[in-house]
Amino acid sequence: MFYLIIGIACNILLLLILRSFHKFNVASFPAIVVNYFVAGSFSLLFTAPKTIYMEATHLWLPALFLGSLFVSIFYLISQTTAKLGVSVASVSNKMSVVIPVLLAFIIYKDSPHLLKIVGIVIALLSVFLVSSSNKKEESSADKKNFLLPLAVFLGSGIIDALVNFAQKKLVHSEAETACFSGLSFYSAGLIGIIAFTLFYKEKSTIDIKKTVLAGIILGTPNFFSIYFIMKAIDANFMQSSVLYPILNVSVVLGSTLCAYLFFAEKLSLKNIIGIALSVLAIAFIALS
Repeated sequence: MFYLIIGIACNILLLLILRSFHKFNVASFPAIVVNYFVAGSFSLLFTAPKTIYMEATHLWLPALFLGSLFVSIFYLISQTTAKLGVSVASVSNKMSVVIPVLLAFIIYKDSPHLLKIVGIVIALLSVFLVSSSNKKEESSADKKNFLLPLAVFLGSGIIDALVNFAQKKLVHSEAETACFSGLSFYSAGLIGIIAFTLFYKEKSTIDIKKTVLAGIILGTPNFFSIYFIMKAIDANFMQSSVLYPILNVSVVLGSTLCAYLFFAEKLSLKNIIGIALSVLAIAFIALS
């Protein structure tokens, strides 16, 4: 349970740091690229035999795939936010909890108790309500743009499912846990550099010192957000179909409250109802 709590806290801290980038005029994408290398470097500290990076060849391709998803989904989320609105992007991302939960039922034979099913349904509803914007956001995007939320939903769900699968089937020791996280982050960083070099058009406006500092601040909780969730999965103290709804709903609940406290973001009636439902969902899932 300790690992899950720390993992939730790190995920919330990540969102608060990203929320602060605009306030401090930080170039988000370059800082995120730096953060991947910082997070990858942390993995070296948690890997006893450093030679495992060369020995664990069975982790290379999954880590490369996961790293590419990190960069791709972040890009898709930013595009969805720009074209269809913040609420659409947020809901598409958080609704992805359905994918690892359903896979846990199908692949890992988690037991579908009635309370768990009801809790998952309430959790999804609460995520939608908490993520709802206070204002109606207009967009002139064409019909093709509505494929973006679907891609965010599928991609985010695949990331969660792949981390879960890797911890259960591919990773066999604590050293390999850190190795897999590190390889994934380094892969994301390398792909990010390629994307930055080829597509980023505002290179001359970047404050290098501020960007590097922001990347270091972001990369620290970024590593631990995945590392401790993988440790929680490895501890096997609850089924995956329980862990992921609790994780996602808790992050939504915690980040919403922290945004209200630290950034004075107002809560609508929908948001408040969603927070109440998220607490109910956690209770139902935990008791199942």
